[in-house]
Amino acid sequence: MRMLIHVVLATAMLSACAQNPQSGESSPSGSFADYDKNSDGYLNPAEAAHDKELAKRFKRFDENRDGKLSEKEFNSAKADQEKQYMADSAITTKVKTALLMAKGIPSFSISVETYEGRVQLSGSIENREQIAQAGKVAAEVSGVRSVKNDLAVK
Repeated sequence: MRMLIHVVLATAMLSACAQNPQSGESSPSGSFADYDKNSDGYLNPAEAAHDKELAKRFKRFDENRDGKLSEKEFNSAKADQEKQYMADSAITTKVKTALLMAKGIPSFSISVETYEGRVQLSGSIENREQIAQAGKVAAEVSGVRSVKNDLAVK
């Protein structure tokens, strides 16, 4: 049983790190030059708009409030994005582990996705009691801000 748990944890971590489920994109990447289409040494909001997560962070990381991101500001925003991505991956893994450890829940039938601490459960399981129990288990995991329980009865 212990070996099975280690295999599931490793698989969950690899799966979580391979793709950001909410955006449908791989983990944050791309150099400053890739974003700086007009090569002026700064990113304007239009250049940042091609990356939903960067666009969301634009104003917060525009430290001097000049309406553009320097390479330093860009790097800070991308580091924050990576930090959030890793935190979400860890929460996904913890939720999958908690579901695996809970008795009476068919954890292999449940998909878990996390974005900014908000967890979404999906899949089909045997009964409403399992759905409620899975939602409760997920909500009790440290770091989970909310749970959207989209599980359905088979």
